[in-house]
Amino acid sequence: MKYIRWIWRNMAGIRWNTFVRITAGITQVTLGLLMVWLSKQFIDITIRVGTNDDVLVMACVLITIVVVSILLRQLYYYMSIKANTRQSNTIRLRVFSSLFRRQTFEDQLHSGDITSRLSKDIDTVANATTTLLPQFIVTGVQLAGAFALLASMDLTLALSLLLTTPVIVAFGKLLAHRLRAMTLDIRQQESVIQMQVQEGMENNLVIRSMGSEQWVTERLNQMQEHLMGRVMRRTRFTVVTRLLMGFTFSLGYLLAFIWGGLQLRSGAITFGVMTSFLQLVGQIQNPILNLLNMLPQFFHASASIDRIDELELSTATAIIATPSVQPVGQLGVRAADVTFGYATGDRLVLNDFNHDFPPGSKTAIMGQTGIGKTTLFRLLLGFIHPSNGELSLYGSHYKHKIGDDTRTNFVFVPQGNSLMSGSIRYNLQLARPDVTDDELRKVLHVAMADFVFDLPDGLDTQLGERGSGLSEGQAQRIAIARGLLRPGAILLLDEISASLDEQTEHELFSRLFKDYADRTMIFITHRTEVCHLCDAVIHLGE
Repeated sequence: MKYIRWIWRNMAGIRWNTFVRITAGITQVTLGLLMVWLSKQFIDITIRVGTNDDVLVMACVLITIVVVSILLRQLYYYMSIKANTRQSNTIRLRVFSSLFRRQTFEDQLHSGDITSRLSKDIDTVANATTTLLPQFIVTGVQLAGAFALLASMDLTLALSLLLTTPVIVAFGKLLAHRLRAMTLDIRQQESVIQMQVQEGMENNLVIRSMGSEQWVTERLNQMQEHLMGRVMRRTRFTVVTRLLMGFTFSLGYLLAFIWGGLQLRSGAITFGVMTSFLQLVGQIQNPILNLLNMLPQFFHASASIDRIDELELSTATAIIATPSVQPVGQLGVRAADVTFGYATGDRLVLNDFNHDFPPGSKTAIMGQTGIGKTTLFRLLLGFIHPSNGELSLYGSHYKHKIGDDTRTNFVFVPQGNSLMSGSIRYNLQLARPDVTDDELRKVLHVAMADFVFDLPDGLDTQLGERGSGLSEGQAQRIAIARGLLRPGAILLLDEISASLDEQTEHELFSRLFKDYADRTMIFITHRTEVCHLCDAVIHLGE
């Protein structure tokens, strides 16, 4: 029931489409059964005793049925593609957006694993809901209709075919349990391979500099061989079950053929009835085989649903969106006995940290790697929360506890290259989609990034992954300009001049302090020159 409810809930945008396709499919089935009955009439009556006009009319009816069936099949195909694409896009968009509400820095899934779930698992689920489900219903109707028509002609033969039902049920239960477990195992291994490929590309130069290309490649090959073994194990299991089913149904078809031959020999049935027998047996056994072939795919989809749910429904760590709080005027930050330690760590990163960052002040934070500088920024941004103590935002006649709802008051510029593939304009618009070219020119000037306008395509210059096409220093300056587009009153700047020479660094800070003198600025830095420009310096760990 869990999976049925999930599928129904996620079919909200394609239910009408699905209803139309099921109706078209059932109409096709009805026409097919009508074709069987008319074929019997054509052979037993029209050919034997009918006039030429009767033959012509019957031929026209049969041709009409064939043409309508072809048209319905193409309508079904067109609507299936439309539904599948819409369903994939809808689920992927919803799951992708949910990633921005997950708790960060605790129990993180690998980005390669997430990518695998957003592609393979969503495609598997979309195929199950938009293609397999309607086919399953239509095939079930075909099976019931063919059985009813066969029973009307020969009840004994129809009932004899039901002897295979217990075998089908037994195999269905066996398939369900084994295939779901095997598919989950395969999906996990696919995610591991995706992680390896993604990290290999991201760290291409590092791997090559260490001469580890062959070792990394062989490691990937071993992972793929492991995946191959798991896939073939599942395939062998599926092939064996299908062989047993095939033999069972072939025996049923042979039984119908022999039974029909004996009835024909004794004169109990006509050639038309014999033809209908063979057609109907096929229309009973083929749907059963098709249903059995669909079942493994539903089991694969159930495993994918579980993996998608892990991304989307992890309520224990999900963040509930709250309205933003953004007061007017200068703002400061006050830390009172702030204590924090990561769940996966073995020590407190911050212990009873106290400091006041007055409105408009400029503060430098220094300390050894891992001492808690970046953690403090995460706390200020509301990504994580103190285990003890309090962080508060304050101004004239205003005070508010820092959390998710105060994040818009902060401007964060992370360390290193944080640009994405796309144009420079797109990267800047991430901070403010409605920004004007004049505003872009201003922030680029403050960030010492006027070089953008000397590029052949200017703001529309296309960048590769992680801003490739620019130097580290150029990418960092564009990231600074992007941060300055945000309206927050407090700037959190993490090693923003690490890739700059001394002269460029000095000019950058001069422009920042001049054009944004009213903003509160907190710097993470290892450079004493930056400390000399600030009002206060915090040495964490001392």
